[in-house]
Amino acid sequence: MVSLRDFIRISYKEDAVLDWKLRAKESYIFPSENRTIIYEIDFEQYEKGTLQSRIIGKRGEINHSTKSVALEGRVDLVTYDGKRLQTENLNYDLENKTLKTDAEVIITSEGTTIRGKGLRGDRELNKFTILKPLAVTRGGTSPLKNK
Repeated sequence: MVSLRDFIRISYKEDAVLDWKLRAKESYIFPSENRTIIYEIDFEQYEKGTLQSRIIGKRGEINHSTKSVALEGRVDLVTYDGKRLQTENLNYDLENKTLKTDAEVIITSEGTTIRGKGLRGDRELNKFTILKPLAVTRGGTSPLKNK
């Protein structure tokens, strides 16, 4: 096992374009199990060097074999265009860039808030399904419109 504290890890694509940044308070790497546990995670993803999304949470577990991250504890995702997802746990598929949770969710965008339980969607929250919608508070424009 390897332990790191208060670190930043930055990844670039082959053409030297920023791909992602990871900041954390503490990390435990288990090479034989091909997984990493991270505390106080702050993860930013980029496309063509432009910030696309930022996810923060109290704890994350990265499975390097399946290229997935399981986040828990005040998970907060903010997209480049200002959409926001809040939940207590979230599974993120790094390869397909998809999100999944069965927990309660709150999505806000341009003055509209959607509350529900369970979510399946893409990282930018442009396409998502709330499994059990509970309430919609409308203000501003539709959070589902394409930009």
